Amino acid sequence: MENNLSEFCTCNDRKCPLHPSNHEKGCSLCMAKNIQKKEIPSCLFNAAGGYPSKEGYSFEAFAKLVLSDKNNL
Repeated sequence: MENNLSEFCTCNDRKCPLHPSNHEKGCSLCMAKNIQKKEIPSCLFNAAGGYPSKEGYSFEAFAKLVLSDKNNL
């Protein structure tokens, strides 16, 4: 199912059942889960230069990452 990956997919968690390589629905399942939980998907953490810390995938954790690394983006 590798052809389900978007050209911009940066998620490395291929064991996750929601990873696009594990089903035929692309990023939709992951995005729906993140919207429901009010979290940021790992692909955006990766694009911002870091993986979620012990703070998890929260909006606040993402904002801290972006603000702490704004000179490197």
